[in-house]
Amino acid sequence: MPENAPFAASRFYVQAGDRLVHVRQAGRGPAVVMLHDSPRSSRLHLPTMAALADRYTVFALDTAGYGLSDPIDLPAPRIEDFATALGEALAALGLEKAPLYATHTSAKIALAYAARCPAMPRLILDGLSMPEVLAEEGFIAAYMRPFRPEASGGYLASEWGRLRDMLRWFPWFATNPAQRMTIPAPDADWMADYAIDLFSAGEHYSDAYAAAMRYDPAPDLARVAVPTIVAARQDDVLHGYLPRAAESGNPQVTTQSLPADRRAWLDWLAQAFAVEGQAAPAPPAQSGARRYTSHAQGPIHWTVSGTGEGTPWVILSAPTTLHAHRWATALNGPCLVPDLPGFGESDPATDILEALEAGLREMGINEVQVLGLGVASPLAAALGKNIGAKRLVVDGLPPLDPEAAARFGEGLCPPIPFDPLAGSHNHQIWHILRDGEAQWPWHAASPAAIRQLPPMLEADGLHQALTGVLKQPLHWGDAANAALALGRQVWADLTLPVQAFTHADPAYADAPQLAALCGARLAPRPDTLAQAAALLETV
Repeated sequence: MPENAPFAASRFYVQAGDRLVHVRQAGRGPAVVMLHDSPRSSRLHLPTMAALADRYTVFALDTAGYGLSDPIDLPAPRIEDFATALGEALAALGLEKAPLYATHTSAKIALAYAARCPAMPRLILDGLSMPEVLAEEGFIAAYMRPFRPEASGGYLASEWGRLRDMLRWFPWFATNPAQRMTIPAPDADWMADYAIDLFSAGEHYSDAYAAAMRYDPAPDLARVAVPTIVAARQDDVLHGYLPRAAESGNPQVTTQSLPADRRAWLDWLAQAFAVEGQAAPAPPAQSGARRYTSHAQGPIHWTVSGTGEGTPWVILSAPTTLHAHRWATALNGPCLVPDLPGFGESDPATDILEALEAGLREMGINEVQVLGLGVASPLAAALGKNIGAKRLVVDGLPPLDPEAAARFGEGLCPPIPFDPLAGSHNHQIWHILRDGEAQWPWHAASPAAIRQLPPMLEADGLHQALTGVLKQPLHWGDAANAALALGRQVWADLTLPVQAFTHADPAYADAPQLAALCGARLAPRPDTLAQAAALLETV
């Protein structure tokens, strides 16, 4: 298969111990496993998976704390802890006997795992750092400057600067000619993907990085009992460590210097995987706190929270899930928050409602309450009608008048060009999201648009919403636009019980009209989510 050919990589989670591990799978044939470097995720391997998919079933895992995998619950996990986590994931997937490929940081994780659990037929370590002296703690602390979102958004400039400097100097903070790396600058697509992975890892971006700096692979390389290839491309900054790997004294270990050409590297990797392994196991059933459901146009990602036997809430918000996740935290009982198609981890869909309905059917959920937030409320109304929801609650809605709705939608979710130089796209998204907490809509300038509810300006929530937009910058407004297109008629067609909050905030300006349109019972909206959630639970 050509490397740039379109292909579908399925995505799912597996429960490994007390953590969820995120996995991508593609192809047909014997199973092989691929691990990524830090702070990347399995997104890194998508082009390679496409190239190998006609020969192998490729499973690419997100390392603990990276991508969408849960972190290791330790303040400073060691490589051995990551190796244990890897073993749990492979056991849960039934992939202990598949060839294992790992690169850079993950090469140390895979080596530590293989030295203790030698079940795979071949271990492939592509770029293994083997310094004579391990890094000092002061160096590690400086290199792993904490990733801390700030409510002002100022951290975005710092992180973008660090990202660019990591591609020029080693260490990134030693900005002098002697420390400049002689590697070509990456293209904009690579930088966009790298930034998504860095922002997804967030505060955990340094977990495996720091563990790798504290780990000497030499003892495990000397005792690993499975056939092991230590390789590096000639343009890899770790190529210079191959001679030390060759001195391991272990007959199971061979070293290979590879050409810089990617096509040649792909041919080499395909041959390296060509050992007797195992058939590809079936993906596990999805039942954890995060899961995907399938749809003809791609998967839908859901976050499931809460406990109890009550009727679950389906909470819709657009264009991001910022408010939906806050509501899910405030409500008692089970809650389901989908990334609406085109945002975050849910693929775009021309029929958003059918994608959501199919997801609920797949999860075996037959009765729900639907909570519509702001711009997404018309979608919530249509979903509630289609599935016969027990009730619909409306917490804000876009204008009902067609001309006002058209003005509202203009510029609501604008295209935001990627800026590889200054990262200005990050700031644009951040301030669109932040301004949406200050006025309704975010681009309105009149005093009438000033929000009257306390804004949600917590840095972590805004950061998560920003990251969701970065994942699909061309589609992040799809759900909001679909909601606005439903118009006034969606409310007139309702027959299910409707409760609508009213408030002086401009997002609730048209809520009183729902009493006449669909018989909605109106209730004053408390200023805090905790009070609003308590009010719903007393009804």
